[in-house]
Amino acid sequence: MSTPLHNELATALAELRQQQERIATAVDTVANATTTVATEDRMVEATVDGQGKLIELKFTGRRWRDLAPKELASRLVDTIAKAQEQSAKSSAAVFAGLMPGEVAPSMFDLSDPAALNAEIGAMFDKAVKEWR
Repeated sequence: MSTPLHNELATALAELRQQQERIATAVDTVANATTTVATEDRMVEATVDGQGKLIELKFTGRRWRDLAPKELASRLVDTIAKAQEQSAKSSAAVFAGLMPGEVAPSMFDLSDPAALNAEIGAMFDKAVKEWR
């Protein structure tokens, strides 16, 4: 026969495991996300990963060759910054509601999502053991 306290603990444990699954899904989503931004004239395109690291830079056509080095550099910096900003907003939106406070994608090392999910799982396992 179950006691009310046992039932509450079982319910809390189930909710904790559901939260763990939601966090693992969010980690995988951000780890696999990319954001691409192009200049207005489509001359330069920058792609960043879920952590905002530059993973690809494309130049379209030949017009970029006619730009002064300083102007080309400025376009690159602006385009990469916009891609990083959009990536950070998208990543934060994925984690919104899952964790307390504001979550910055840089708070997590998403280079190995499986290891991060294992680490989070170990944290949840430890919390469960402390409850018992």
